Amino acid sequence: MKKYWHRLNNAQQKRVKERKDYTLGEFMNEYSQPDWCEYPKALEGQFGCWSLFYGTAHSEKFCKKCECYKPPEVTE
Repeated sequence: MKKYWHRLNNAQQKRVKERKDYTLGEFMNEYSQPDWCEYPKALEGQFGCWSLFYGTAHSEKFCKKCECYKPPEVTE
């Protein structure tokens, strides 16, 4: 099961990004973007969502004004 990248704090994210011999493919297999994010491959570094990848977005609240934000489905 993939871990949500946005749930790591900045120090944890920094340690992951500083790992040697760690490829983008391995990173993408290990971490997932949040369910509310529809940005295609948001965690692909400079080509993805900078706010997510570089540790600015840690919550849904931060992303609510983004055009790629997808509100959660309401179940009744």
